[in-house]
Amino acid sequence: MSKIFISYRRDDSAAYAGRLYDRLVSHFGRGHVFMDIDQIEPGEVFDQVIKDKLAAVQVAVVLIGERWLDIADASGQRRLDNPDDWVRLEITALLERNIRVIPVLVGAATMPKSTQLPECMIPLTRRHALEIASHPRFHTDADKLIKALEKIVDALPLGPPQIPEKPEKPEKPEKPGFLRFAVIAGVIGIVLIAGGYLIVMPPKTIPIQSVDPVVEQTAEAARAETYPTQELIAKQPQQATHSPIAQPVTEQLKVSVIEPKMVRIPPGKLMMGSPKTEVGRNNDEGPQHEVSIAYEFEIGQYEVTFDEYDAFAKYTQRILPHDQGWGRGRRPVINVSFDDAQAYVRWLSDQTGKSYRLPTEAEWEYAARAGTQTRYWWGYDIGENNANCYGCGSGWDGTQTEPVGSFKANAFELYDTAGNVREWTQDCWHGNYQNAPQDGSAWLEKNGGDCTRRVVRGGSWYGNPRGLRSAVRGGDGTGVADVLLGFRISRDF
Repeated sequence: MSKIFISYRRDDSAAYAGRLYDRLVSHFGRGHVFMDIDQIEPGEVFDQVIKDKLAAVQVAVVLIGERWLDIADASGQRRLDNPDDWVRLEITALLERNIRVIPVLVGAATMPKSTQLPECMIPLTRRHALEIASHPRFHTDADKLIKALEKIVDALPLGPPQIPEKPEKPEKPEKPGFLRFAVIAGVIGIVLIAGGYLIVMPPKTIPIQSVDPVVEQTAEAARAETYPTQELIAKQPQQATHSPIAQPVTEQLKVSVIEPKMVRIPPGKLMMGSPKTEVGRNNDEGPQHEVSIAYEFEIGQYEVTFDEYDAFAKYTQRILPHDQGWGRGRRPVINVSFDDAQAYVRWLSDQTGKSYRLPTEAEWEYAARAGTQTRYWWGYDIGENNANCYGCGSGWDGTQTEPVGSFKANAFELYDTAGNVREWTQDCWHGNYQNAPQDGSAWLEKNGGDCTRRVVRGGSWYGNPRGLRSAVRGGDGTGVADVLLGFRISRDF
């Protein structure tokens, strides 16, 4: 029975809702947290399910963003003024039950005044609010909320449960249930000392998403690899080269340069992004636009592996990135930041005399699609055993990375452009493609680019199938390094 209810409006705070949901689930367990579509099964009457949950929960978290008050419907009427608005109905029902309702202000939002709300919602203004800021304060603020919820919610298993040792070979993951946990950190309860904080990483429960949005308040878009999974580890902005778990290399080692295998990509055109009709589409995937790449370039046939990256780390006396106990060798390197990836390509260029770099976002999508315009490069449906993600039908699903090249290649002979690890690109983060370059070049500061964040593409072993679509994009801080992030490289010639 769910005991924590998350109320939010998709057009206002979906990204925060998805991230917060992940944090709460990782701490309390999936069975104790409800957020609309995530736990509504196919064929169920969604409004009845939500009503049942509202009647049973012990505490509600109401996310209020900057646009929460003023979002209007197609007729121009403010949604909160519509008696049938779901957010209004949710909050009213919760307040009438006289349970704890916690307003959570996200971004730069302020608490609404009583004069700004319908009469039935005015009691919300008398509830003490918490604030959750964006990165890098998100985790600290979320921890405050979790502590508050611990005092309210009774009979929840707050400690990390024990799980059996991982088998030597990946096994088919069990279907999700209340106690189905992904192996995220190698050992549950691994302790990190990062940024002066003692962080205990709990296990994370992972739901399979199998339905499309049917109500306004769905977090699916936010949780399909746009940011969602940054909460997989309680990371602080850091250089992966300073990983507190890894062992330092204390002396210069003579190692051979291992050049990643490259594939030459021909010139061509791309309809970049997704059409408005694509199932699971996020707003940052548009407007769809034509990109003309008039030059040849090379891109890594595989994601950069531990073998390749470790040669660089040892040569430059860097701390080796942690492999989470999954193995190194031909697995994609993880726990590397954008800054680490940039250092790697500079070193590789210096050692070989070749012009290595990260791919631009347009180059990445062009190469990943390999001439297709379907949701995935292999078609419109996820199918089975086409990639490594949670719900992709492979033996690694939702548990760990797979050795690169374990699945079939696309038409350009590239492997793992969908799933396994998310991949850094050169581009600075923009919230949509308005005024994006149309020649394949990297989009940097121009037109409001945020270069403290860089675009990541491709989905991961931990994400759901929607996050593997060819058009899905996200952005992470340049110093962020986690178990979902890796990269592949490009080369000019």
